[in-house]
Amino acid sequence: MEAIKDAIQKVRLLAPKQHVLLISHMRANTSLVGHLIGSHEDISGYYEMHIGYYSWKSLINQKFLFHEQNRTEPVTDFYFDKVLHNEHFTSRDVLCRDNVKLLVALREPKATIKSIVKLYSAKNPEHPCATPKGAAQYYLDRVRYITDLILSLGNDQNYYYYDADDIIQHPKRVLGEMKEFLGIDRAFEATYRKFEKTGHRFAGDSSENIHAGVIVKKSPDTSVLDLDNELLMSCQDAYHLCREKLIQHSWKA
Repeated sequence: MEAIKDAIQKVRLLAPKQHVLLISHMRANTSLVGHLIGSHEDISGYYEMHIGYYSWKSLINQKFLFHEQNRTEPVTDFYFDKVLHNEHFTSRDVLCRDNVKLLVALREPKATIKSIVKLYSAKNPEHPCATPKGAAQYYLDRVRYITDLILSLGNDQNYYYYDADDIIQHPKRVLGEMKEFLGIDRAFEATYRKFEKTGHRFAGDSSENIHAGVIVKKSPDTSVLDLDNELLMSCQDAYHLCREKLIQHSWKA
């Protein structure tokens, strides 16, 4: 009986689906967004799958890999993933496909770098990102990559850009605009499910907040960032340039 169910599922997964890809960087509230999106009844996926998107075959791989890792989850019309690292190649041809819906988010550099350092200092203190310099270099490289990637799309693909902190400060607006952009019938809720991989290492945010099931407003980190001013300025310049370009060409509700 299980073999028959598996065969039916494979046939259903081979049928074209809609894919929602979030292009962003670490510590941009993407775990929260993934859980809010993945809790929608028409969407599968809520965590970073750590895969590249090279061709249409990668989209099929995404579906099969998700169900291999989440055997109790149903086949749905939409599949979500987020890409936060430059080593996970993202092809322009994939992003421009008709069945790919693209979301893009940025968070301002100072808060992001502090958050990256805090994460890696606790989880992997030997990693370069456990230092302000290493975290800032990751951020700078990633934001520049996103700028080049989005500019390469030209007019061939729409995307929805939102400021990363707005999912916490203005969730009703952001979720409403996402619903309209994705073209789904039922609205997103401001609450979310706790999934099998919620809080697990390498699957996104491992803090207590992600287990809340609701959007938690965090107190700002007021600590001093010990970072070379020139590198910080480079991060800020890259952020403002990227954000300006993203807003200029973003889909508008």
